[in-house]
Amino acid sequence: MKKGFRLSTLFIILLVTTAFILTGCTGGGEKPSAAQADDAKPKFVNGKLTKEFNLKVPTQTGFNEIYIGDHLGFYKEVGLNIEYTGSISGGMLAQSVIKGDNHLFAAGHILTIAQARQAGAKIKVVLQGSFDNSDTDKIHMTWLVREDSPIKSAQDLIGKKVSINYIGSCTELLFSEYLRQNGVSRDQVTFVTMPDGQAENSLRQGLIDVAGIHNIFTVSALQRGGVRPLTDTFSIGTKAGNGPASSYSVRAFSEDFIRNNPDVVKAYIAATVKTQHWINNNYAEALKIAAAYLKIDPEKATGTVYPPENAIDPEKINFWIKLMEQNNFVQPGSVDPADLYTNDLNPYYTGEIKE
Repeated sequence: MKKGFRLSTLFIILLVTTAFILTGCTGGGEKPSAAQADDAKPKFVNGKLTKEFNLKVPTQTGFNEIYIGDHLGFYKEVGLNIEYTGSISGGMLAQSVIKGDNHLFAAGHILTIAQARQAGAKIKVVLQGSFDNSDTDKIHMTWLVREDSPIKSAQDLIGKKVSINYIGSCTELLFSEYLRQNGVSRDQVTFVTMPDGQAENSLRQGLIDVAGIHNIFTVSALQRGGVRPLTDTFSIGTKAGNGPASSYSVRAFSEDFIRNNPDVVKAYIAATVKTQHWINNNYAEALKIAAAYLKIDPEKATGTVYPPENAIDPEKINFWIKLMEQNNFVQPGSVDPADLYTNDLNPYYTGEIKE
């Protein structure tokens, strides 16, 4: 297998190929003219759509601005009805967007988009998601070891088992960067795939040596005691040159959806940016909304904050591409950042909306 061509990419190719076949098997019949079809679509005028649109979004299982903005009525204000389609694993999200089962790629990173595009899935980023923060309740991810573990540094990881969400995930990439920064080859550790909820118990039972988990699981684990942090994404990102960018997540649509529904994309961006700024300014209240939505104890709720800018920052995109290249997730030069994202439909960026 060639260097840089990963199993996760092969898996995505199979999924995307299936999606293309399925979407090509729809029935015929008379279709309205292009002009008629375009006239029937909602238009983004004076900050809202001229008619309502149902936006299909995966049901979120963690902190996300989509249900907070929905709760606050920000999406309704611009004419969007959020239609939750059920939870879906990160590895399947690209396929669901290509098939049209979901419109919005609601969670993930530049890594995921780049892998999907290299596999043939035309998905494009239209807005930033979260960015990292060193506070425990806002940090992207932490890698935990048992309190009595002899592991104190990266050198102690040689021959050890480390949990990741799935092959090709942000968990794997960021921990690979930690190893690289400390002179340890990724081949010197064993990555074990498992969901965050399982990783803590596996760590406590001695089935793995390091548990890589997102913040909501980190806080609960530390409260229970018996574990301690080894490293975290903010520290890794800081050493790589940009601590906040280590959590830079993205929001995306298929290129077909963008082409066919540009005004819907504008409305989505308008409401989402408003929501992200609201969360930054009302973080404690946002945690209460998230706790109610996720049906968890408010005292254990954790979340994320968002970049202050209204549009995608190319520097943060390039930060992720550099990580991917340095850790052999993609061939150097094979990912063109201009292919991954667009600010062209961002009404804040274009000046259509004034703050």
